[in-house]
Amino acid sequence: MSFPELVIDRNKLVHNVRTLMTLGEQYGIQIHFITKALCAWRPMLEVMHEAGCEYFGDSRVENLAKINDIGLSHMLVRIPMMSEVKNVVRYADLSLNSDLGVIAALSDAAMAIDAKHGVILMVEMGDLREGFMLDEMMDVVGQVIQLPGVWLAGIGANFNCYGGIIPEPLQLTKLVNLAQSIRSQFSVRLPIVSGGNSGSLYMLIDGTIPEGINHLRVGEAFLIGRETSYGKGVPGLYEDVFTLRAEVVELRRKPSVPRGIIGANAFNVIPEFEDYGNIWRAILAVGDQDVPCERLFIRDSNIRYLGASSDHLLLDVTHAVRDIGVGDILDFSLDYRSLLHAATSPYVTKRFV
Repeated sequence: MSFPELVIDRNKLVHNVRTLMTLGEQYGIQIHFITKALCAWRPMLEVMHEAGCEYFGDSRVENLAKINDIGLSHMLVRIPMMSEVKNVVRYADLSLNSDLGVIAALSDAAMAIDAKHGVILMVEMGDLREGFMLDEMMDVVGQVIQLPGVWLAGIGANFNCYGGIIPEPLQLTKLVNLAQSIRSQFSVRLPIVSGGNSGSLYMLIDGTIPEGINHLRVGEAFLIGRETSYGKGVPGLYEDVFTLRAEVVELRRKPSVPRGIIGANAFNVIPEFEDYGNIWRAILAVGDQDVPCERLFIRDSNIRYLGASSDHLLLDVTHAVRDIGVGDILDFSLDYRSLLHAATSPYVTKRFV
């Protein structure tokens, strides 16, 4: 074994994927499972595919290229860069878009390889990240349907990201009404009406998602079992699919407050300390280069987080439930942000159990 390591519970991952697919099917909603948090790690994708998942999405074309032979659909969920359109049409059958120039370039790139690329037009619904404004959508649609290398696969909206705006039934009803107007005015199928991400799941749980929303882009929920609007657990999902494990490299009884003139630390922050007297301080071989350590949650609630530097995590283990020594391994739970960083770090190994 090599530490730190990210341990993935195979059975719990399969359970979460299947549970969400079943929940979506109850409301006629197709889910693209977003794999960017694990960098589309192929062993994980293969397990998900074995569980029945056929629809994958990622924010990086490089990730989609690695898993292009797995599943039926591959969606790029970050706005395509003009510089990558050739790879977008090669490795993604769908992409989220909010710029007409990029869509035209996608059309040209698709025609060059005798393909047809599906575009989902993003609509600004309040979060103020990507999206066309509502009052320009009809003009945009009119231009997009004239481009020979793309087809209008749908419309969508984003929430819970830049502005932290929570999706609500009223907003999604506006999206559904817009889809109906586009279908009527332009005589197009427009099969996808994408109502957001894991933050929209609470409406499936309480039965308030508007009829006509038929697609979601879900990442956080199947990975850590929580919806992102209110941070609540999704009923029936495991929240402990992932465990970060790190090794103790020093254990000594030391003062809880540094001695001397306190200046900026390794991250140019002037730290503050509480005086707990002499404590047993454990240093673990994991740091902020691997994962934002303040976002880790030690499984032993009697252990207190002290701080971290690039390569070391410091804990107060004075009142730990068990005796701890150098070479011992401690387990941590993760939130979505810490999972994203841990999975991206080349220094954190990944392992299924």
